[in-house]
Parts: sequence; C-alpha cells; structure tokens
Amino acid sequence: MIAIPPAALCREIDDLAASHEGTASFAGSLVGPEDPRPALPADALLVSPHRSLIHNRFAKRFDQFDERATHSIWMKWYLNVVLPPVLLADICLRRSVAISLDKVRFIIAEDGRVAAVQIGHESLQTGEQDPFRRLQSLVFDHLAPLIDLLTARTKLTRRVCWSNAGNTFEAMLRRIEQVAGPSQLLAEAQEILATPHWPGGLPNPLAGTIHYRNGVRTRRICCLQYRLPDRRFCSACPVPEARPQFSYPTGHPD
Repeated sequence: MIAIPPAALCREIDDLAASHEGTASFAGSLVGPEDPRPALPADALLVSPHRSLIHNRFAKRFDQFDERATHSIWMKWYLNVVLPPVLLADICLRRSVAISLDKVRFIIAEDGRVAAVQIGHESLQTGEQDPFRRLQSLVFDHLAPLIDLLTARTKLTRRVCWSNAGNTFEAMLRRIEQVAGPSQLLAEAQEILATPHWPGGLPNPLAGTIHYRNGVRTRRICCLQYRLPDRRFCSACPVPEARPQFSYPTGHPD
C-alpha cells in the first residue's frame, strides 16, 4: 500500500472539497501536524474548561436548558467536522485516513466547537479493500471510543450518539453522490448502513439509523435538539410534532 503523509493528504482533501460548491465548507476540517494552533488530546474533551465553553455558548441564549441537548448538538457539530473529509478521502481519493481517537488531536474554537482535527500519521491507499475493512478504523477506533467518552462524561446514551453518527454518515454519502455522482466505492459505503453485523459477527452500530418512509428521511432515534427552549427540530427528526417544521443547518450534511 502507498503511504501518504498527513499534510499531503489534507491538501488533497481540501482541494477536492473546494472544487465543489456542495463540499467547499468541509475544506480545512483535517489538518496536519504543522498546523500552529493549540491542539488537545481526546482526554481533554468534555471536561472543564472545555465543557464550560459549551455551556456558556448556550447560556447566552437560554436561562435554563437540558444539557443532554447541548452535548448532542456539540457531537453533531463535531461529526460534521470529522466525517465529511474522511468519507471524501475514502470514496473520491481511495484513501484511508489514520483517524484512531488516540492518535489525533483537536483544535478547539472559542465557543467549544472542534474547529479542526489534527492528524499526525501516514494514511494508506485502500481503494481495493472492501468497505468494512476500509472504514473499520473510523467506526471502531474513532467513533466507538469517542462515544464511550461522551457517555461517560455526559448524560447522553449510546443510542443517541450512534444515531448522530449514522445520521451524519448517511447524509454525507448523499452529499457525495450529489456532487460526484454514483460510484462503486460510494455504493459499498452505503452498504454498511444496511448491514446489521460487521464481518465476524460484531454488531454494526450504524445500521438502520436512518429510514425513508414515503420519501421522508427520518432518524430512528431523536438527537434531543428539540429539548432546548426554542424547540428547533432537525431535518430528520422522528418526533411527530416536528413535521413539517424543519431547521436546515447551512453547509453541512444535516
């Protein structure tokens, strides 16, 4: 396999993202070790002072609020940073990003969001591998330990967290199809969402997270965003009162 230095891969992903209006907002989400901004390890996420940054952002708008909703929203923000460039690299560049949670660092914005993920290890050209092998590290070395961390440090459940992950994963695949068209690698990645078990029998936590009913895209598990006082519903909310009221974030898959 051909190894690609992190800085070179990030440039390729940025050039690819910037070449399409529908993916331009994802440029800069992955950066190499040369990025001069301070970066934190995963262990520093969702503990003080990082947790205070998230709380203070919402405290400017609401006197009281359910922190399960704010932590779920933070996770969705993060997924919109990490999943688009990783899936673009896999499907369009045929490359696998070295994204294990213990091998990356996080550049945090002033409001507590993750502004970028800093990768420091070479990635591999993996287009000839099956999708489960290509994306296994993303699911089980990055998302799984991230969700372990979230559920240990917040009141979020695993069901909500994996629903967030599956929602963004599926939405980004649709975005890639819109800008780059159908392809074998795209179809293989979509297969993951319809397969209940990983090869070897391990349960697939991304399976079945999104359903289409009468042409309407719906999450299986709610993200809890509507529990904030302004009661905004995400575009795939399963709560009955959410439809036909939708809130569509700008520049991201969902």
